Amino acid sequence: MRQRAAAGLLLILAIITFYNMTIWQKSSSIREHPPVKGAAGAQFYYHEDINPFYPDLAPYGKTKKGYITGNCTWYAWGRACEIADRQLPHMFIGNAGTWWDQNRKRGWYPYGQEPRRGAIACYATHVAIVEQAEPLIVSESGWKVAKKKEEIHFNCGTPWNKEEEIVGYIYII
Repeated sequence: MRQRAAAGLLLILAIITFYNMTIWQKSSSIREHPPVKGAAGAQFYYHEDINPFYPDLAPYGKTKKGYITGNCTWYAWGRACEIADRQLPHMFIGNAGTWWDQNRKRGWYPYGQEPRRGAIACYATHVAIVEQAEPLIVSESGWKVAKKKEEIHFNCGTPWNKEEEIVGYIYII
């Protein structure tokens, strides 16, 4: 009887371990390309009930001066939800330069000065997602108004804005 109980317990532990490993593997790959509408995980970027920055600040939004071809807040929010594999509460709704202070003052998520995979890297005027901590690799989208629809301004690698220092990191997972 004890052997059956022990075997059952081991089986349950093995199933839980396997499940956790598959969830981690699902979201652990580095995003090397911008999100494509309709692809896996796209609901975190292209769904206004999930992403508070869609459609106004998402790629291909129309403005008086042209088309928005990418936005860091739209991308960072979507990627954070994609990594967490769930919709995050709509806390960060202002411009990117407010995220660090909002979080620090309100204590929504832990924060600090060390990059960690999945963290939101906060700059004075920009946000990105840490894809890898050592060496630091981030994924980020920029913002540009163009006269016609263009590719999303996307970067995966070393942060493209090397002049603006990272203020800190918000740890969402």
